[in-house]
Amino acid sequence: MAWYEDFFGEDYLRFHLRGGEWLEERTLPQCDFVITALDLHPGARVLDLCCGQGRHSVELAKRGFTVTGLDLSEYLLDLARRRAREAGVAVNFVHRDMRELPWEDEFDAVVNLFTSFGYFDDNTNNDILRQCCSLVRPKGFFALEIMNRDWLVRNFQPRGFTWYKGLILLEDRKFDVETSRVQATWTFLKQQSEKQFVLEKQVTINTRLWSLHELVETFRKNGWEFQAAYPGFDNQDKSVALTEAQRLLFIARKK
Repeated sequence: MAWYEDFFGEDYLRFHLRGGEWLEERTLPQCDFVITALDLHPGARVLDLCCGQGRHSVELAKRGFTVTGLDLSEYLLDLARRRAREAGVAVNFVHRDMRELPWEDEFDAVVNLFTSFGYFDDNTNNDILRQCCSLVRPKGFFALEIMNRDWLVRNFQPRGFTWYKGLILLEDRKFDVETSRVQATWTFLKQQSEKQFVLEKQVTINTRLWSLHELVETFRKNGWEFQAAYPGFDNQDKSVALTEAQRLLFIARKK
């Protein structure tokens, strides 16, 4: 079984997202920025590719957009459906692999946020972009939010440590400069007593990163035109140079 097939479940939410509380306050301004960057208007049809818990899907639906959220994790989709019910909005949540997209000329925009791209080899990643190009209408948009390879090269840390409410996540990382892939082994520990922690699980993840010029070329050869790039959601005034930004928000438009 590939790492991403069962990774995005309860442990992911508890350990990596630390319950997800820190993300909630960011949802509204992130949706504001995406709507402005893509020049979207109420009624537009949006595909939230790898929608996870549905925080962007539901907020976009609350703004009057027709939203489809696609994800491979049934656990996160259940949370997304609950979120939509509580918000009183209709979102079409679909359990599906992002490598098999069934639509044609269906959407005005695709959004893929929070490092949900680059899990596969380059040929498969390219095929996903071509499928996305087919499922958007003429001049439709793609918004990708992802870690910046240029930043990682300068700031790479081989180990990481996260503590959250009696939970510990240990990370051992390797970066392959030839393939631009990060391999990280995540060790999940749970506190049993004041001085004792026990191993819950261990998983190794592997993702592809791109520099901005590589994103421009990768999208171009798969049917898209570069429109704009921003230094992530946290530096929308461009006070941080794109080459210095930890994350990139990349905007492309169908040719």
